[in-house]
Amino acid sequence: MNHKVPPQIKGAESDAVSNIEFETVALAEKHFETVKKRFLDINSWELFAGKEKAEFSLRNSNGNVIVESPKVGDLVAIKIPLLPNQDPDHLDWAKVEVVEEDKNDNSESVYIRLRPTSKPSEKDSSVTHFLDSDSTSNFIIKREGKMISAQVHARNEVPNTEDKGISEKLRNKMVAFGAMMIGSTIQWKGLTNGLIKIEE
Repeated sequence: MNHKVPPQIKGAESDAVSNIEFETVALAEKHFETVKKRFLDINSWELFAGKEKAEFSLRNSNGNVIVESPKVGDLVAIKIPLLPNQDPDHLDWAKVEVVEEDKNDNSESVYIRLRPTSKPSEKDSSVTHFLDSDSTSNFIIKREGKMISAQVHARNEVPNTEDKGISEKLRNKMVAFGAMMIGSTIQWKGLTNGLIKIEE
């Protein structure tokens, strides 16, 4: 499944990986169903990522919140704490580019790729996100035997400064720089830990 992650060509990259191993395959299979439900519920990702992390909501092509599993073409609205987008809704936008599931006798996985995109209500096609459209966020959950992992691989992260005003360029550079240096790993590590955790 990792071979589906786009190659790193420019800008920054980061990887967050969390693992948990069970005593038996049966226990791992049972817990993976819980992990899968969490993973496909994008509207709840902030609950698993922890406090003061970004907020996510799954949207349709009109920008309306939807409560279902993501599919190709859906949108994800992202609200960044402390430095939100300067649009009235304060949201950054990404499009669901890939959703794939694989399963065989001893392993199973789900892969989602997000790419920065334009705001759905805008006629202007310019990207409404702090990263440019070459950037991708790649989310993977998988079970191999008794081992379950959740992964996020950020690739080709470059600040989005095209056709932006001075203040928006500055904001995008600041958020992107924070994400590229440490924020992305902290954000995604919180999510990967939360997705696979065992409820006590």
